[in-house]
Amino acid sequence: MENWKENRRLAAIVLAAAVLLGVFGIGGIKARGVARAVQEAYAQSIAGDLALRAAAAQNIVSVGAAALGEDAPSVAAARRALEMLVAADGPARACEANTALTASVGMLYEEARKAIGDEKGSVLQTQWSEFLSRGDIIDRAAPAYNEQARAAQKKLSGFPASLVSALVRARAEQFS
Repeated sequence: MENWKENRRLAAIVLAAAVLLGVFGIGGIKARGVARAVQEAYAQSIAGDLALRAAAAQNIVSVGAAALGEDAPSVAAARRALEMLVAADGPARACEANTALTASVGMLYEEARKAIGDEKGSVLQTQWSEFLSRGDIIDRAAPAYNEQARAAQKKLSGFPASLVSALVRARAEQFS
């Protein structure tokens, strides 16, 4: 009779371990896969254009600094916004930084353009066109990415997925 009770306890422990492994092990793999797909979509549809937009902004800052001086407030504001974008740790913060960059680089461009003149084909004009173009590309890509992130958030928010995704730190963040 004792062996039967011991075997029953062992079976219960093995069954509990199998259930936990199934929920948290396999569930964790699935949660990470959902989050990874969203991260890859961000990298493919937005991150590259943000990097190119930042490069154009850096060139505008350089031209603006040469025209207005390193200590000009608009140069400093654009540099801070550019640093925020480079330091952004995720799509939501990158979006905030991109918005700040748009405003500050726009002001710097206008001041620099007035100071040095606006020649068609100039470095300033070319970089401004690149900056605006990358902004338009990002604006067109953001809704599709955000929809994918919302769908992933929905998948990761149900039970037990919310518990598993919190444990494995899987999350999908919107760029809005």
